Amino acid sequence: MVYLSGATPKRTQTQRLIRILFGVAAVSLIIWGLAAIPYDVLRAERARLYGEEPSSGLVLRLRTDESAEHPHARVVIDYTYVDRDGLARRAQARLPDNLWRRYRPGTVIPVLLVRGRPDLVRIRDEVEPAFQVWLRNLMN
Repeated sequence: MVYLSGATPKRTQTQRLIRILFGVAAVSLIIWGLAAIPYDVLRAERARLYGEEPSSGLVLRLRTDESAEHPHARVVIDYTYVDRDGLARRAQARLPDNLWRRYRPGTVIPVLLVRGRPDLVRIRDEVEPAFQVWLRNLMN
């Protein structure tokens, strides 16, 4: 059936209210979803997408640190590495508990650097958020 201008059936008050509530819920869900995205992780993985370069580092200190986010990763190592610019830098990495013997002070470790971003350095066994690991696997 074709309705001509002005001949459309009017919505009832209940239908209008349901449409408004549905619209508010949809917009709220979209805003919540955008606010929940960890943009720092997205930026870091975008920079890593342009290439990671291997380097080597030296473990300086091994310690334990309790974390509610990672209850099975209490081992934290402090290490130093040489950047592509030739500067020695320091960083930390949280590791799973079963790897504490592999990373003793004085051990030489492989380090992955991001070109032009000395703040984005990691080691292979480092514990990272699940979203970050999922995003890296998606981009590779």
